[in-house]
Amino acid sequence: MTNATSQLDRLPPPVWNQPPAASFPIRPLSIGGVAIGFPAVQAALSGYSDGPMRIVARRLGATYTLAEVMIDRFIMELKGRRKTQHHLRITDEEHPVGGQLMGSNPVDFGPAAEKLVAAGFDVIDINFGCPVKTAVGGCRGGYHLSQPHVALEIVDRVREAVPLQIPVTLKMRRGIDDSPQSRDRFFEILDGAFARGVAAITVHGRTVDQKYVGASNWDFLREVKAHAGSRTIIGSGDLFTAQACIDMLRWTGVDGVSVARGAIGNPWIFQQAQALAEGFPMPEPDLVEQRRVLLMHCELCISATNEATASSTMRAHSIKFARLHPQPDAVRNAFAASHCLSEWRAVVDEWYSKTT
Repeated sequence: MTNATSQLDRLPPPVWNQPPAASFPIRPLSIGGVAIGFPAVQAALSGYSDGPMRIVARRLGATYTLAEVMIDRFIMELKGRRKTQHHLRITDEEHPVGGQLMGSNPVDFGPAAEKLVAAGFDVIDINFGCPVKTAVGGCRGGYHLSQPHVALEIVDRVREAVPLQIPVTLKMRRGIDDSPQSRDRFFEILDGAFARGVAAITVHGRTVDQKYVGASNWDFLREVKAHAGSRTIIGSGDLFTAQACIDMLRWTGVDGVSVARGAIGNPWIFQQAQALAEGFPMPEPDLVEQRRVLLMHCELCISATNEATASSTMRAHSIKFARLHPQPDAVRNAFAASHCLSEWRAVVDEWYSKTT
């Protein structure tokens, strides 16, 4: 899970500071028996990566997306009501798509994973990386990096609960902090999870204590991939541009990259990364293209929920989309001031016309 806060607007430079090797091959990604393709995928984004966002990302080049993290107990309590049923709704064009679980009690993970499989998710991802205070304070997410025995019990319960053809994956940070003990626990969980049949592990280059402050340590990702060998490692952290995606793949040797906050308001990052990898000019969305995608995203939100929910969702997304506009501050403020879909559409009409 990624808690997308206002820190999204701070784009920290990656640790990469050398030109990539021109001959480095970018390999297609697979997760267990699930073929993904180009190895830039969309991460689970709490409060963002619902069905409409995932569909937009897929249409703009994301080969795989993850639903926003769901608390295991919340999943078990879903009753199919219209107000909540969208959490488990998957459309045909989303596959392959992953569902992400977070919780505190190992016993709850197996039944929750079974429910995600029944809903149609192709991969079950376990969150051991969320650093936000409510998650860690509730003994969820990144907290589990402090207790390998509990983390590995969770892995066991999920792997035993779902069919063998459904890959199980993990999301981890590089530890609770930078202490030697934390490092040892990280590798204990990493190796233990692979030994228990986990198909891939996504590693974020920050610690839990860092939250979203400071640079992601790509050197650590490089070390982890060297340690893992042929086992699948997906890198995460500071992927705010298409070039950063290519740089991480080449510098660290990871098998894939997971784009989190960098995909909010810029779903074109996936097709841009693929263009760079193939040596083509990187497509930059002009205002006409930005308008098209904003309206498409809005229509998907209305279809998935209702106009009131779509208005709130699109206001949050559009504030991030505004960063690509030639007048980002004015457009961001205009979107922030909208309170209904008619006002939101008026902002789109004013700022995203062909003559703007």
